[in-house]
Amino acid sequence: MKAILTMLATFLALATVTTAQAHEGHKDDMSDAEMVQMEMHEADAMHEEAADTMHDPESMAQAHPTASGVVERQTPEQALEAAIAENRLTSAGDFLGRLHPIAAHFPVALLLMATLAEILLALRPALGLETTVRFLVAGGAIGALVAALLGWFAAGWRLSDKSQTLELHRWNGSAIVGVAILAAWFAFRTDRRSGLRVTLAILAVALVIQGYLGGEMVFGPNHLGLE
Repeated sequence: MKAILTMLATFLALATVTTAQAHEGHKDDMSDAEMVQMEMHEADAMHEEAADTMHDPESMAQAHPTASGVVERQTPEQALEAAIAENRLTSAGDFLGRLHPIAAHFPVALLLMATLAEILLALRPALGLETTVRFLVAGGAIGALVAALLGWFAAGWRLSDKSQTLELHRWNGSAIVGVAILAAWFAFRTDRRSGLRVTLAILAVALVIQGYLGGEMVFGPNHLGLE
């Protein structure tokens, strides 16, 4: 518990320094409709640019407007260097936010495996999976805390978002942390097995929803094609 509190204090201290900093993908806080509109405009621009390039038999280079409005041709190497430069880190908070997608997978895996292990334990108590469940739940709770804090750096330190998907993802992820910590407490209490199973069931549903919301932000609305 002391280690968790120390980690939380460290991240909050960093947050005070980089409160206004967030990953480029979310810091403008666009609504879902605005995000789709922006992506459509970018796609149209890319199609037009590709069509113009195909009419140039001498080069497949990328068109790039200068400050004066004159269109210059970039070689693929120059375009790559420009993309790398544009994506450079701007702050410590920006770096921490970019770690969120990496960190998010570990608690998902650990907590879902804890749920599966607890189901097996309920069906076959002789398996003696209590220690395994405690390990998975504790690791998942710590991982969820880290992933959620990194997510706040990625999305920006604010309480509301214009994007409904981002807002749901933010608060569902934050709620997962609280429930996961509660599940870890239950896991270390031999007389709280029913409470552990209830919290693990809630976590399993919340994690599936969280994964879907993350997919919506990365791949766009209705990314599973269910609607």
